[in-house]
Parts: sequence; C-alpha cells; structure tokens
Amino acid sequence: MKHLGLDVHVSTTVWCLMDDSGQVVERGKCATTVPDLQALVRRVGETEPVLVGQEMGKMAYLVHDAVTALGTRISSFNAHHLRMIASSRKKTDRRDAYWIAKALQTGMTPTPVYIPTGEVRQLRALLSRREALTSDRTRWLLRARSYLQAAGYPPGKARRSVTKLIEDLLASPDGIDLALAQSLELCERMHATATEELAKVDATLSQLAKGIEVVQRLQTIPAVGEKVALVIYAWVGDVTRFRSARELASYAGLVPSVRQSGKSETLGGITRMGSPQLRSMLVQAGHVLLGRCRGEPGSLSAPLKAIALRVETARARRKVAVVAAARHILRIAYYVMRDGTSYDPERLSQPRTESVERQALPAAS
Repeated sequence: MKHLGLDVHVSTTVWCLMDDSGQVVERGKCATTVPDLQALVRRVGETEPVLVGQEMGKMAYLVHDAVTALGTRISSFNAHHLRMIASSRKKTDRRDAYWIAKALQTGMTPTPVYIPTGEVRQLRALLSRREALTSDRTRWLLRARSYLQAAGYPPGKARRSVTKLIEDLLASPDGIDLALAQSLELCERMHATATEELAKVDATLSQLAKGIEVVQRLQTIPAVGEKVALVIYAWVGDVTRFRSARELASYAGLVPSVRQSGKSETLGGITRMGSPQLRSMLVQAGHVLLGRCRGEPGSLSAPLKAIALRVETARARRKVAVVAAARHILRIAYYVMRDGTSYDPERLSQPRTESVERQALPAAS
C-alpha cells in the first residue's frame, strides 16, 4: 500500500507519496480543486491501493468528499495532535506533507477527526452561522453603548437592542449630536439585520428539529431544550464511534485533566477539548438544571438534579456542580442516542454508593 500525505491550502496542495518501506516515491503540487485532487489520487493509486491523510482546515470537507467519492480512504488529523509536525523546528509545506505520509506509513497517527456528512454537516453549518450572527448582534450593541459612553452619555441599565438606547437618548432634553446619531443609526441597522437573519436561521433549525427523531428524544432529558438537543446531535454525530459515555464526556472536554508520575497524581480542571459550542451549550443546560428545574420529589428532573446538588454540597462550589451537571446530561444523552430510548428518571433514582460518588467528584473540577 502507498501513503499519500496532503498539506492542503486554499489554492494549492503540496503532496508526498511514500511506499510501505518509508521511502519517498514522488512529491509534487496540485490545485486544490475536486478534478485535480481526484486526478492525483487516481494516478498514484493505479498499481496498488493508497491511503490518504490530511490536516484539518477549512478545505478539509472539500478534500474529504473528493477523495471518498473515488472509494479511497482518507484520514483527517488535528494538526496539534500530529507531534511530528507540531514539534518540528523547521516547518514547511513539503515537510508537513512528508510527515503526514510518514505518520500513515508507520501507523503513529492520532485518532482521526470525525468528518460528518449529510444532515449532521448541514446542522453544524447552521449552528455555526447562528453562533456568528449572535456574536455580531452583541458586538453592534456593545459598540453603540461604547459610542454613548465616549460622548458622555452613560447608557444606564443594559439594553437588549440599539433602538432602546436611541429612544432613551432622544428623550433627553439636550438632543443628540449629528455624528453620534449617524454612528448609532449604523449600529441600529446592523443590529436589526443580524436579528432578522438570526430569526431565519432559528426558524430553519426548528423546522429541521421537528423531523429528527433523535433530537425529539434528547429533549426528554431535563434542562435540554431544542437548541441544546440540536447541538448535541450535530457535534456528536455518529454516537457509535464512542465506546462509552465516559469516552463521549472526554471528547467534549468535560473530564478533569490528569498528571500522574510514580506515586504522584494531580487532578486539574476540565480538559476543554473538543467543540467549544457543545461544551458551552451543555454548561448552559447545567445552569438551567440547577437554577430553574424545581427538582421536587417525583418530578422528572429530581434524580438528575440530586446528583448535581450532592456535588455542590460536597465541593461547596456552584461552578463545579454546574460542570458535573453538564457532564451527566451528556452521559444520559449518550444512552438516549445509542439505545434509541427516551430519558427514564427511574434509572437515576437509586442512590449511588459512596465509593462511586468519591470517584465522580474530582471529575467535576
């Protein structure tokens, strides 16, 4: 088998072809287009099968689709996890392509990045667009507040729209400066545009959510609404790629970091690996579980909230309990997605043993 390492850029792709013995067979460049990439894979794979590897980047989906369309296997890697590249003191495109091919040839590769297709990829794109629009809308509101502060007009209480800020200012008997008015009008237009586009994306997401059976089942979990369920489904994707709920929690970065050597072992904060959007949504769900779910005896949220409250009592820290709640929500989501079931509070109603509780507590730090 041959091993083809690709260092992909927007316009060109530098590649290196290596045989099973580790010898470089050929090097070169090609345009980062579907026809050119497919022509390259066809040519180098004429005599024997070829395994392709690439780093993750904004062109990763295009390259993945182009190569897999030919029936050729391709693995995509996080650049920070490819030690031979990340630790290299001399980094060039040629060397990057060589080290990717070498990693494939030796088998010393990190876990490949999951490349979603179809519905999951569409949801990821929509959720990323929603996150960008939300950020833009907030940025224009903060900019309007900044203009007012710079002009000596304290905005007072926080407002949710630029229109409210302008209405408050127009109500002032002193009037408003022309330059300031123009700046605020610009902020208002951009804020309104972002709000309008955000409403369209939310409508599309809601429509898609109604047709996805897994998302409907995820919403049976306490504190998990439509948006949280969509984010879990989109960023987890194929749940069968995880061997256990613990492995999924590790993927989301909700487990503690560990430094162990000899008899010394230190548990630190959560690793924060994986998707920040998934982790952020789960933490929000944890806040909702602890703050808004009543947890009355017999309610659906009571057993799950009791777990988080035990952590809060033992550790005397609200933030630790929130993260613990987020992790437990994700672990339950794993079984809901894997087994095709809905949330069942009876499975959480039995008190856990003291030893299991002690094991769970450091993981929330």
